Amino acid sequence: MGTQQSSWLVVLVLLVANATGGSALGQNSASDRAPEQTVFDAEPDSGKMLVQRPVKIPDSALQVLRDTLADGILNCLKARGTTPEQVPASWFLASAVRLNGPNEVDLIVLPNVPDIERSGRPVPGGCLLPANGGPFWVLGPGIASGRYGLFLATYGHRLEVLNSRTNRYRDIQIGTMSTRGSTTAVYKFTVQQYQLAEKKTEP
Repeated sequence: MGTQQSSWLVVLVLLVANATGGSALGQNSASDRAPEQTVFDAEPDSGKMLVQRPVKIPDSALQVLRDTLADGILNCLKARGTTPEQVPASWFLASAVRLNGPNEVDLIVLPNVPDIERSGRPVPGGCLLPANGGPFWVLGPGIASGRYGLFLATYGHRLEVLNSRTNRYRDIQIGTMSTRGSTTAVYKFTVQQYQLAEKKTEP
């Protein structure tokens, strides 16, 4: 009887050890998973990356980016000798961020300055390579088509995805600096795009 009890005790200890080990492994795996990047600096400190974990830019997202370079507020190809269709995906850096829950993968995009400068093509100065700050794009998949659409295109020194939400989408804050002071602008999601909701400048 004593031998049988000892055998059961060994089995019980092994079961507990396996369960504990499995739980610890799961916890370590979860903790090792780095959180998504929510703060982006157009002019980061030396040694820092604009985008910490770049992701591949889908073709439909690349087309949206190209379109902004030929039309709209980020037009910088006009009279530059480069057509939108000639702009490669390598000119951009994208980071995946979930603005509207875990099932939607949106993109925060910045220009890949080193690659643009190495390209040898006519540089689209004035928007992709400004002297102060830089452009930011926010793209998201369409509800019906799944193709990416433009949520926001703007300039600034810093973009931060906030925890606050409007219409289920996380708010976005853009920071800029000039001789007049620092300006903070908060964009909130309405219908299909982000719209300017708050803006303040401090000396």
